[in-house]
Amino acid sequence: MNWIEAAPAIAIAAIVLLAPGLLATWPLRMGALSRTAVSGLVSVCAYGVAGAVSGAAGLAFQAWMVLVPASVAAAIAWGVRRLVPALAVGVETPRRLPLAAMWILSTALVIGVAFWLVPDPDRISQTYDNVFHLSATAAILDGFSGSPLTLRSLIETEGGGIAFYPAGWHLLAAATAQLSGASVAVSFTAVWIAVATLAWLPGLAWLAQAILPGRAAEVALVALPLGAAFGAFPYALLAWGTIYPTFLAHALLPAAIAITIVAIRGVRAARPAGRAGAAVAGAAGVLAAIGALGIAHPRVLATWALVGVPFVAWELSAAFRRGWRRGGRPRRRAVGWLVGVAAGITAACAAGFAYAVVGLGLFDEPLADRLSGPQAAAVQTVWDGVIQVLAQMPMTGVGAETAAPAVLLAAAVVVGAGVALRRARTRWIVVAFVIVGALFALAAGSDGGFAKLATGVWYKDRFRLAAAIPVLAAPLATLGILAIARAASRSRAGAARLAAGAAVVVAATSAFVLAATGTAGAIGSVFGQPAARATDAVVSEAQEEFFADVVRREVPADQRVLGDPWDGSALTGLFAGREPVFPHVNGQWDPDRLELAWNLEWIDKDPAICDALDALRVRYVVYDPHEFGGGDPSGNHFPGPHDAVEDGLFTLVDTDGDSELYRIDQCGPLS
Repeated sequence: MNWIEAAPAIAIAAIVLLAPGLLATWPLRMGALSRTAVSGLVSVCAYGVAGAVSGAAGLAFQAWMVLVPASVAAAIAWGVRRLVPALAVGVETPRRLPLAAMWILSTALVIGVAFWLVPDPDRISQTYDNVFHLSATAAILDGFSGSPLTLRSLIETEGGGIAFYPAGWHLLAAATAQLSGASVAVSFTAVWIAVATLAWLPGLAWLAQAILPGRAAEVALVALPLGAAFGAFPYALLAWGTIYPTFLAHALLPAAIAITIVAIRGVRAARPAGRAGAAVAGAAGVLAAIGALGIAHPRVLATWALVGVPFVAWELSAAFRRGWRRGGRPRRRAVGWLVGVAAGITAACAAGFAYAVVGLGLFDEPLADRLSGPQAAAVQTVWDGVIQVLAQMPMTGVGAETAAPAVLLAAAVVVGAGVALRRARTRWIVVAFVIVGALFALAAGSDGGFAKLATGVWYKDRFRLAAAIPVLAAPLATLGILAIARAASRSRAGAARLAAGAAVVVAATSAFVLAATGTAGAIGSVFGQPAARATDAVVSEAQEEFFADVVRREVPADQRVLGDPWDGSALTGLFAGREPVFPHVNGQWDPDRLELAWNLEWIDKDPAICDALDALRVRYVVYDPHEFGGGDPSGNHFPGPHDAVEDGLFTLVDTDGDSELYRIDQCGPLS
């Protein structure tokens, strides 16, 4: 499939992402940007609820199911509108033509940088994390529960209890595949484009409107193209990982922060008689933000809180100062609020520390032994990280490579930070930006105990922290461009046109730098697929064809397929429609699966092997020995299939010269 042929799937992905949220928000007065951004949040919530309910009922997930929670949300929105008749959210937007033109341009930049070196849309990212994401989506399409409460049971197979895994991405991709008829690989690409352009871009523009002074329409036209200018997001997470759920959560993050800011300011600005209604409306919005981030990837809730703390602290300090100046009862109320907030923060910190000790076993092993995997290892110095933040010199997503500095973008951010520091209302943005940048520099540049404690909630993953930098840098760059334009033009209209034009130049220049100096190449490399034998890739084109042809034809539909998942066998569900015994290269497996992973070669001597094969309904083994990504860094955890095949214990059914399919005859036919 070429890119033109993928257009219908991309259009369906846009509908899948926005339609439930648009249905839910139709009773509310909202502008184009705010409605689009909030619709993404609400849609992800609705998919999570639909997946959980269908899973609990034992039903296979179907795309239409999302309309039920979306309709309930629409009824709630109608009730909120009746409770707060004056409620209006982000209604000031640019005129339709300039907004559409800027949005289309920004979309073109995003797609160009991300997929310039990806030849076709039905390639998969050949990375560790993506093995699970592909397998999980294929399993949902095959009838496995799409519930976030049980999705992890796909790789924690002993069963029992809650096995939570954020299912937002997988449900969006499954719905796109169901409605478009496209493959899972094409659906992943289509959903990525839809999320980047219809959640990230409008969310970032709306966030800039929410936190920056001045005319909201001008702010939006400047901020919108800047969403395509930062390498740390949305591009780096497409190469590093590839961690699609984290990408989804970060794309929703600007809207989640914006709706929180709007809710808090709405309650503060409401008259006493309408404050309760404003609080209810605000709470509904904040709960939607929390729910969406939790269903997309709950670790990003920590980033949402990290960015929000400086804003909340500024709002509380401003309220305290006002109450203190008034004296009397307002002063006593302000002191009471201060004591209450301090007590709440103390309790939250104590609860977090208790969870770290009891739930995460903080003291069970030395801190030096924790967070030492490849995603957490320091790859540079702390000062290198500081320079990267200031120069907007993002990591490409492959190793420790960085793109060239984006000089114009970096200058806009620095100027914006200077302007923000001069205004009390915007100083908190700089504080939050410095905190996020410092945590990134620590994660990327230090393996010390303090760095691990400070960044552990993000797995000490430099890419997850870097992805949060544009959320704050883009509004700062917007402020900087607007300040320069206003200083250079005598009229307000002229300044607005100059700022919009400058934003396009900055975004296009930065996008060119990213594409030319490593970011596009990094994405192209992880989507690279060998035609014949795979060595360090997950699968080759020939192996895909072998699965789709031979495995699908020879293996009965009610049987599983055994193999070493590091050899690509984890994706037989994706390409052959036959469930793999091991759908990921890592998991917590039940005794039957462990028996096959470690001891399959003892099939002629140990009856437990046939018992395990019968229990799992297995009579076929796929074999294409290679180790993608250099193999399991924890050692070989699947020696059984290799040893058994190499000992000649099974009957060869078919081969293409590289991939082989074997039949297990020792245990007799399955009943």
